[in-house]
Amino acid sequence: MSEKSEILPIKMDGKNYFSWVFQFRMFVKGKELWGHIDESIPKPTQNAEKAKWESNDAKVITWILSSVDSKIVLNLRSYTCAKDMWAYLKKIYNQDNPARRFQLELDISEYSQGTMSIQEYYSGFIIIWAEYKELVYANVSIEGLKTLQAVHEITQRDQFLMKLRHEFEPVRSNLMSRAPTPSLETSLSELLRDEQRCLTQAALEQKDIGSNPLDAAFVTQARGKDVSTKQCYSCKEFGHIAINCKKKYCNYCKKPGHLITECRRRPQIRSLNAFYAAPAEGSYMVPNALYAAPVHTSTTSSAMTPEVVQQMIQSAFSAFCLKGKTTSSPVWYVDSGASNHMTFSSAQLANIKPYMGNLQIQTANGEVVPIKAMGDIPHTLPLHNVFHTPRLASNLISVGQLVDDNCNVSFSKSGCIMQDQASGKVIGKGPKCGIKDWGILMPKNCCSC
Repeated sequence: MSEKSEILPIKMDGKNYFSWVFQFRMFVKGKELWGHIDESIPKPTQNAEKAKWESNDAKVITWILSSVDSKIVLNLRSYTCAKDMWAYLKKIYNQDNPARRFQLELDISEYSQGTMSIQEYYSGFIIIWAEYKELVYANVSIEGLKTLQAVHEITQRDQFLMKLRHEFEPVRSNLMSRAPTPSLETSLSELLRDEQRCLTQAALEQKDIGSNPLDAAFVTQARGKDVSTKQCYSCKEFGHIAINCKKKYCNYCKKPGHLITECRRRPQIRSLNAFYAAPAEGSYMVPNALYAAPVHTSTTSSAMTPEVVQQMIQSAFSAFCLKGKTTSSPVWYVDSGASNHMTFSSAQLANIKPYMGNLQIQTANGEVVPIKAMGDIPHTLPLHNVFHTPRLASNLISVGQLVDDNCNVSFSKSGCIMQDQASGKVIGKGPKCGIKDWGILMPKNCCSC
């Protein structure tokens, strides 16, 4: 067997003694040399057999030294045989005491899935329980062991299910409502199948958007919200969003390390004027407010008036096979630079209330305009907390606010699509008009886009 195959996967660092003992015992027994540890193979007296015994004992010593931390190796220099090294490690790191048992109970109570996959969560959960059982069962009589194991089996299963992420609530509820309740192994099998189903469904929904879409989902981390359940749409892992992903991959240049929106080789796309909400001068800065840096508009597109763009969008909607094509329907621009939804007309707003905050709208040219009121737009693409500012020239849909409201936004050369994050249902779409504009019609009768 090669030297590489002799290296054990788990290295003992002093805190994982029980896991290390389990793998080391199985490994050495597989080599038929466990007798050098439990002394069932004593050291012979004859020279020929003695040399072979010492050679085998040296192999076991080598396996011990290669499977423990380098700091622990220094403490084993004074031992010349495998059984003495084993006895020393057991004496120091086999913590069979109330303090260690309490620590394990605390670890079990605080352990939860978090951002881990089902398999990762289960593996860590079983490791803690295995050490805890070994400590507890050591002092239990044979008569009481069976009863204690039955109690622990139920407790272990229930704790595993209750510490799952909320997205597995339907499966968890189904498992715990059965009579009798399935075992931990059966529950794990069903959870793994459900996890795979969710991943497959998410992949299919992404594929349905289009074979070559410009995947520019503008995801912003919601302030004050738990991100442990957020899924990255780049690597499909949980606990972060695509903009913070460490496994970024560019779909344009096909190289890792960045997204397509950050690619230097990709031709730049000019953006709309950015509007963002800023506190009035001398006022108190509102915490948790969303901000976006202004983006300057190129001079070549400044001649396009809102009326001209609206006519372009009306024509594009006909080609895009969308409803609500009447000229009375206001056009809304999908803007990645806007910090909030904004409108110059209150005609479509519901639940209108006067704005009592200290924010003002600041445009890219530095002009500051006040916010008069706030309201909602009940639509298949619902817009909440929309700023009403009569002095605006356009209606703006904030990409960042859509994402915070659990909506995915994807752009392509033909248009933009908005989907509900949970169900994947398309709740809004609109065509691309000209070089840099995406438009959406929001009919007053709230019909489907």
